[in-house]
Amino acid sequence: MSQGASPFLPPELEREIFEAAAVLHPESALNLQLVSHRVNEWIERIKYRTVADRALPTISCRTLSLLGAIRSNSKPASFFRDRVRHLFVEGLSDEVLDEILSACSEVQSLVLFQTVGHVPSLGATRPRRLSLYLHDLSEDGDSPRLSRPIFAFVTHLDLFDFVHNNADKFVAELALLPALTHLALWQNSMRSPELTDLLARCSRLKALIQMHGSMPLDPAQSVDDVRFVAMIVSDDDYPNEWAIGTEGGVDFWARADAFIAKKRRGEIKPSSRCYIEAEDGI
Repeated sequence: MSQGASPFLPPELEREIFEAAAVLHPESALNLQLVSHRVNEWIERIKYRTVADRALPTISCRTLSLLGAIRSNSKPASFFRDRVRHLFVEGLSDEVLDEILSACSEVQSLVLFQTVGHVPSLGATRPRRLSLYLHDLSEDGDSPRLSRPIFAFVTHLDLFDFVHNNADKFVAELALLPALTHLALWQNSMRSPELTDLLARCSRLKALIQMHGSMPLDPAQSVDDVRFVAMIVSDDDYPNEWAIGTEGGVDFWARADAFIAKKRRGEIKPSSRCYIEAEDGI
């Protein structure tokens, strides 16, 4: 093509192609930005959408790159607020985490794959999907409260804590969460009678997942409720599961929904089974 030639494709289609390339091959985003000024603007709009500090599917920006861009003050305050939608945090100091969340307060999917201390900006976030150690939100030795604003819009909540003290209070607060439909708890965090009580009192729950780090699953931990699913998701698998889910792929939440739907249709045998097997096709 000569230097003065016009593009062969309409701008809308050209933009769709470049954005799709950046999403499907996030490692190519930086090179794509060098193609032209207009392509740089298109890619920059999605470059910061999904952020983590490790190589994962769908990740186009690492955490420290995001931090550097925030500190450069080259963008208006609304830039990162409006663009960062999925954030996976691990190995950050409280100060750095607070700095990032202050700029990315509209994050929709937030995983705190670490313990956190005093992070004031965390309370200003309103994620739809949230994974964290609930105990990190306790203050002065008091039990953490699910009534905090951070939980107001959460639909999918994954709690990493292994033991919940005062289960009755915990369940009572869960039942008051207005948007919660999916809950994941780790193995041994609650006993079977407490899980049964949780499902009875949280009528809006569509799925309760009991996470196991490895085999075997304990049949004795089964709960007689179609919404209960026991599932193996190791610490190594978890980040990939999250990344797949950010693009609408089949993550552990989606597999639980599919299993529950099959169970409601009577396709799971025996009907008391609460864990997924290979022949389920999920």
